[in-house]
Amino acid sequence: MIDRTEKLATTDGAMEVFIARPEGHGPFPVVVQIMDALGMREELREHARRVAGWGYYVLAPDLFHRVGLKGPIDLADPNGMKQVRAAMTALTDALVTRDIEDTLKLAETDRTAATARIGLYGFCMGGRLTLVLCQALGARVAAAASIHPGGLVSDEPSSPHRHLDRVKAELYFGIADQDQTATPEQMAQLEKALQARGLAYQLEWHPGALHGYMMPSRKDVYQQAAAERVWGRVQALFARKLG
Repeated sequence: MIDRTEKLATTDGAMEVFIARPEGHGPFPVVVQIMDALGMREELREHARRVAGWGYYVLAPDLFHRVGLKGPIDLADPNGMKQVRAAMTALTDALVTRDIEDTLKLAETDRTAATARIGLYGFCMGGRLTLVLCQALGARVAAAASIHPGGLVSDEPSSPHRHLDRVKAELYFGIADQDQTATPEQMAQLEKALQARGLAYQLEWHPGALHGYMMPSRKDVYQQAAAERVWGRVQALFARKLG
């Protein structure tokens, strides 16, 4: 395994991008990890290394680079939650799209990366953004996994489930059945929209799981059985669509 952190110049300052890939010349299919709202931290780098171990060139950009918020964040601290909310509010879909486009340009300069068709996966906030990016990047995204997402369905005109016309990826949604940000009613609306577009997808409910179940550091919500099941689903999806 080879990993490193690059500092990528953007129009809004430097953005750190963690990169993990197998040893060898490749080229390896590119996969982008979309962070959750608890800040870039070693836990997310470990997730990226895990996916790289399947044979992929994984990019994990720090999307909070504009506000400088780093993880891990203590959610029991009121100030920590306040910082998270402020960072999420400042991070618009347009800014994320720009960041991911810049991140992919970084991979395009590396001969060990194959960037023509990519995979995406994201947690929490990143789960929502994964679907947003499937729309923004269109046919370039071949496979995407949205893991314990929130905000996929809302009454707002900008709700991701209303904007699927450019999505070409095969999709996986790993939903915690105790998650109030992804209710059965909301997921029914999402599935209706996905089916109306004829998209290939799997929406899987994880019994007893809570929002954040993929994060071992969060002892209050981590559920190993659900997490391992999801990793298996994502690995199979990427193998099927990215090779």
